[in-house]
Amino acid sequence: MIDRKRPPQICVIVALALFLALIVSAKGLAAEAHNVRLVGYCDLQQRPALQIVLKGDFAYVGHHSGTVTNPLSGKKEPNGTSIVDVSDPAQPKLVHHIPGYAGAESRAVQVVENFYEGRDFLLRNQESGEFTGFEVWDITDRSHPILISTIAPLEEAHKGWWEPKTGLAYLSGTWPGWHGRHLIIFDLSDPYKPKFIANWGLSGQEAGAGAPGGLGLHHPVVLGKRAYLSYLFGGDVVILDITRPRQPRIIAHMDFSPPFSGTHTTVPFLKMKVPNFSPGQGDIRDFLVISEEAFASNCRELRRQIYIIDVTMETKPVPVATFKVPDNDFCPRGGRFGPHQFAETRDGKIIGGTLLYIAYFNAGLRVVDISDPFRPLEAGYYVPDPPSKGGIVQTNDVDLDYRGYVYITDRTGAGLHVLEYTGKK
Repeated sequence: MIDRKRPPQICVIVALALFLALIVSAKGLAAEAHNVRLVGYCDLQQRPALQIVLKGDFAYVGHHSGTVTNPLSGKKEPNGTSIVDVSDPAQPKLVHHIPGYAGAESRAVQVVENFYEGRDFLLRNQESGEFTGFEVWDITDRSHPILISTIAPLEEAHKGWWEPKTGLAYLSGTWPGWHGRHLIIFDLSDPYKPKFIANWGLSGQEAGAGAPGGLGLHHPVVLGKRAYLSYLFGGDVVILDITRPRQPRIIAHMDFSPPFSGTHTTVPFLKMKVPNFSPGQGDIRDFLVISEEAFASNCRELRRQIYIIDVTMETKPVPVATFKVPDNDFCPRGGRFGPHQFAETRDGKIIGGTLLYIAYFNAGLRVVDISDPFRPLEAGYYVPDPPSKGGIVQTNDVDLDYRGYVYITDRTGAGLHVLEYTGKK
């Protein structure tokens, strides 16, 4: 709970500190930028951060495990979920930190607003020795969140997607008896009373099947009657028909591994007008953008990349392009270099448009123009300074707000950067 005698923590870069940050870093590297400018900053109490979700004037950040003293409460708190007021993007304010279980991964977060009885809710994962599952919090009062229900026990609870129109939550986790992370569907239309709907997995993942050999869903992205599934372990991408949530049906199934790596994120970019096609002759097309995740430090792995897939005919996906940042001097900088997550949403809705905003670990944020999906081109970048406590930049996630500001988090505790793309849109 917030001590009302204490003012809310203000995460602001003063002019001198900002100037110094732009010219000095722990490794002698200045913040690097092209067509992207720094707007504001919040240190997030130096907690290592992963998923960030923007809704209205608030940012919600899920954290990796660890324990840090929270000045708002005066207590040491296991890393959980941060709620940040970004109504003034130049001066983000940490409003509340919801502690996690001791040692828990609290990496994932979803938010629905003006939902059940007009209230606002947050869904997050918890993976710890004490509790593994998902929690639902009432966050109508951002300063005083209230835990209202749980989805447990699970063997893994990784990430999810809460669809406010239907109330259904599409979760990546492992149901007891199942093999590897798969899709778990719950009805959260009444978030106080979660109702199980269905489990769905690739062949061999279901309970009672033989061990399938390393399949694992990273997370789903949902748009209308389709769920787009990315299997980090297995390299599979699935387009799933969820018209009947109790009986999902495969529309298309692609397998990238081998020869390439597992897939992390799949997002649809639909009804794009494509250059170099005759007008009216197939120039309006549907695409999937797929990101792999870089794992090894110093590039000691097959280089990860972005794929663009033409799915104008859903049942026959066709790869049309790839993208990756040239290694330059990124490999010897240390840490991971390569794609992780790119922005799926803007203010909670599928992002659309013709720009990709990609979290690229030690290469920071990369902005990629896909107005011609057959020829993706880099349009901008921003590489933050390393964490003040030392270490390597590891830009971990990215999301956009309703104004178009870009928010990136860092895996090693470098905080939350608010950015603006200034190039051609």
